[in-house]
Amino acid sequence: MPFSNRNIGSKPQEPHSAKKRDLLEKLKSVKMPAERLLQQHITGERDFRGVNLSGADLSGADLSGADLSGTILHGTLLDKANLTQVNFSQADLTGANLRRADLVWANLRGANLQGANFRGADLSGADLKGANLTGADFGGAILPDGSVLLTSDPSSLLNFSS
Repeated sequence: MPFSNRNIGSKPQEPHSAKKRDLLEKLKSVKMPAERLLQQHITGERDFRGVNLSGADLSGADLSGADLSGTILHGTLLDKANLTQVNFSQADLTGANLRRADLVWANLRGANLQGANFRGADLSGADLKGANLTGADFGGAILPDGSVLLTSDPSSLLNFSS
């Protein structure tokens, strides 16, 4: 049988990465209930990229090792939460409450931390490169280098670039 030169599926397909980007953008507008996130984390799920958790109460939650990159966490309560090795890169934590949270080795690279409360949090080894720290409160926090910030000086005076 001779080979046919018909163009099967003549409509060009959109690259998978563009489809994935569109889907992730749509998911950002849908809020994920905190209970569902916690239940999925307990069962071993770690990939929560791009979800919207605005205003959720995750106080005291154990989310260690989760990938929350690109998530929306406006005003989310994360006080006393175990956020060890959580990936918050490019996440929006505007006004989030992270008092006394454990953020050891967390990735906060490029995150929006405007007005976030980190009082008493442990940020040992955390990566804050490129993060927006405008108005964030680090009073009493353990900083990435292991030092403790004893005042609530404006976060603009802090240097986490190295």
